[in-house]
Amino acid sequence: MKKLSRFSLVILLLAYSKLSAAQIPGNNTGKATIVKSQAINAAAISGKGLVVADSVLKVVSIEDKYQVGVSVVSRSKINDKTPADAIIHDVVTEVYHIVEGSGILLVGGTLDSPVQIPAGSAIVKKITGPSSTGKKINGGTQYEVGPGDVVVIPPNTPHGFIELITNTIVYTLIRIDSEKVLELKN
Repeated sequence: MKKLSRFSLVILLLAYSKLSAAQIPGNNTGKATIVKSQAINAAAISGKGLVVADSVLKVVSIEDKYQVGVSVVSRSKINDKTPADAIIHDVVTEVYHIVEGSGILLVGGTLDSPVQIPAGSAIVKKITGPSSTGKKINGGTQYEVGPGDVVVIPPNTPHGFIELITNTIVYTLIRIDSEKVLELKN
């Protein structure tokens, strides 16, 4: 789990340093945000055994231009079956770093019977940003992912785990929110 916190820190620092360098040449006046391994490990443990647990640890503003969120997600089989998972986010890019377990992630294609998550819901405001869910994904590309793998999912890209190979998969999730729709959490 220590690699997990280092990865999250590196992503946050890279995102911040690139924005600062691009917009304010020679001026690095920001501060780093640290997500401690204890918080990451506690979130991973508390989510095990649940269908899905998306624990938002931080959402920070980067120079008031965009926001970066850090979460830990656990997904588990229920009665030895992988629960349905099909979603698309309108404005948020997601970066997964798989920490534990493995699964088949379906990316691309189209959502079957999409339903917009209500804009005022806590899920949209705190976790996903504007998004739609569906019964399944038609088409797309399947990827087997496991510990150490990193996946970047751009906005407007259907995605979801269609099979958990292990009983549980745990990953850190970095959300890049270009429209600043997620509530800040320090």
